[in-house]
Amino acid sequence: MRLFLLACVAALTLSAQPQVQRFTLPNGLRVVHLEDHERPLVRAQIHLQLDPADTPPGREGLPLLALQMLDHSDTAGMKAEEVDRSLEGFGIQLSALLEPGGLEWRLLTRSRDQDRAFGLLADRLLRSVFDPTVLEFQRVACWREEEQGDSPPLTRLRKALVQAPGSRPSLASLGAITLDDLLTFRARVFRPDRAILVLHGDLGLEQAKRLVLLSLGSWSAPEPIPSFAPPPTGVPVPPPGGAEVPLRISAPGTPLRVQAVAVQPGDFAPEAAALLSLLIPGDPALSQVSVTLEGRCLVATLDAGAGAWSLLKDRLEALRQRGFTQPELDRARVAWEAGQALETLHPDSLLEGALAEAQGRRVQVTRLRALSVATLNAALGLWLDPARIRLGVVGDPEALKAVPIP
Repeated sequence: MRLFLLACVAALTLSAQPQVQRFTLPNGLRVVHLEDHERPLVRAQIHLQLDPADTPPGREGLPLLALQMLDHSDTAGMKAEEVDRSLEGFGIQLSALLEPGGLEWRLLTRSRDQDRAFGLLADRLLRSVFDPTVLEFQRVACWREEEQGDSPPLTRLRKALVQAPGSRPSLASLGAITLDDLLTFRARVFRPDRAILVLHGDLGLEQAKRLVLLSLGSWSAPEPIPSFAPPPTGVPVPPPGGAEVPLRISAPGTPLRVQAVAVQPGDFAPEAAALLSLLIPGDPALSQVSVTLEGRCLVATLDAGAGAWSLLKDRLEALRQRGFTQPELDRARVAWEAGQALETLHPDSLLEGALAEAQGRRVQVTRLRALSVATLNAALGLWLDPARIRLGVVGDPEALKAVPIP
């Protein structure tokens, strides 16, 4: 009966799916268009791919500082405050985010204001003028955001552990970033051939093509890709490689807690990731351990006590060694399909799914149904490989002194 109801929900969902169309501009910008006239709204999500070479050693924090500068810079035709007033006056929502592996801008506007909204988006992306007079102020703002002084200590620890090794900005690395670095970063990253634009809402295909061509059709990139200048003399550059030291965050009056983050491998199969994300949290092998998923990272937290490091690692290793059974796999598959049938009714989920498909990381139902227990457990072994786990501890400074390094 449950499977019958699932099939009915899936059938209704598929019938309500917006039509998906794809096109590419002459400049290389890939566009995914989801036509949906149910509401007079248009949503857009543009993703710019980041490569490790885009953040040279010693200048960690460059993507974050570039976003800050863009949000507070004048454009070729408007002051920064005029851009903000236009967005607010027309009820246009435009936000920028630093995501793992990329920069993203998300736009929401009424369909009648779509030309104006995309013009403002293009101004911010393509025609912003970096002002050296605000660089120092934004450098400090980035450091304050990175430190998250007002955030709960455990949140600060989690954010630090989720970041890739060597990518966490320091005051020294932010201070080493020059205006030339920002301009080089922009020339390297802000390229139409690195971008994917997903549109959803109340506009037809020809209307979408016109809108994108008029706003982003002039987007071009210099050739060849520019290289960064060497860091100034005296700027510390972290040595490559080396073992990671467990991170310690001092928080007076806070109980001791240890945390482990397991990062998915870059080529991790999305079908295995989807099912493991349902199976791992709450598994009996992780008794006493709180588990959450942060994007492509599994975050496990345990109240610190005698042997807390060992206990946390032993719990993760026990799950890795035990693996999952066929009945558990079947239940997770049914739960994923049921949840997916409902999630795809939400516009934001549709945008995320379309972007994931364009990047080749979307779950394919046929592969999900064909996934074997052996393949699932092999993926679990890779995800929870002890060599991929990052460790940290947060707590009162005096109590931290008693916590040995594992």
